[in-house]
Amino acid sequence: MIGKLIRWLIVFPLLGLLLYLGHPFLLRAMGRYLVTEDRLQKADAIVVLAGDGGVGRTLEAVRLYQDGYAPRVILTHQRLPKGYDALVRLGVTVPEERNIQWMVLKAMRVPAGVVLQVDERADSTAGEMAYLAPFLREHRIDTVILVTDRSHSTRATKILARAAGGRIGIFSRPTRYDTFDPERWWHSRNDAKEVLLEYGKLLDYLMQSVNPGFSGLFKGGSSSAVPAERTF
Repeated sequence: MIGKLIRWLIVFPLLGLLLYLGHPFLLRAMGRYLVTEDRLQKADAIVVLAGDGGVGRTLEAVRLYQDGYAPRVILTHQRLPKGYDALVRLGVTVPEERNIQWMVLKAMRVPAGVVLQVDERADSTAGEMAYLAPFLREHRIDTVILVTDRSHSTRATKILARAAGGRIGIFSRPTRYDTFDPERWWHSRNDAKEVLLEYGKLLDYLMQSVNPGFSGLFKGGSSSAVPAERTF
C-alpha cells in the first residue's frame, strides 16, 4: 500500500511536469490542425464561402482570379442576420454580405460574367456544402479552390469532400487577410474562442459522420462565443 502511494507520488508530479513542459506543443498542434492550406494549383473555379462579412475571403478570391488560378468565382449564400427583416420593414437599407462581395468584386474589376452565385441560403457550413456540391455538378466543375478563414479551412474541406462524395478535387486556400495565428492562438481571446468553437463543430461533424440522425450541438452557428460573422 505504501509502495503504491510512493509510486503515485512520483508519477503525478512527473505527469504534471510533462504537461507543463509539453503544453505549448499540444496547443500549437491544436491550432495547426484547424488550418488546411494546399499547394495552389489551377482549378475550374474559386469558391468563396459565406460568413466573414464579405471582405477578406472575397479579396483572396480576387487575388487568385487575377493570378490566373481559375476562370470563375463562385459565391455561396448565408442566412440574413437577425433583425435584418425588421430594418427592411422600417425602410432602412443595409447591404448584406452578398452585396458587399459584389462591391469588392466590382471595385477590383472582376467581370460580372465570371461570377456564379449559389442562391440558396444556408445556416451552417454543412448546409452550405449541401447546396454547393450539386451546384458544382450542375455546372460541370470538377476542381475548386476553396477560400475561407484559416481556422475554418480544415472543417470546410472535410465537409465539402463528404458532400461531394469525393468526386470534386478540392484545394484549400485560407484567406491571407485572416489574422488567426495557429502558433499562438491561446494568447488572443478571439483566436481562442475560434479554436474552441471549431473543435466543438468538428465534434459535431464526427458525430454526424457516425450517426446521420445526430442534429448537432452547434447547428447554425448560433453560439454567442464569437461574433456572428465568424460563426458559420
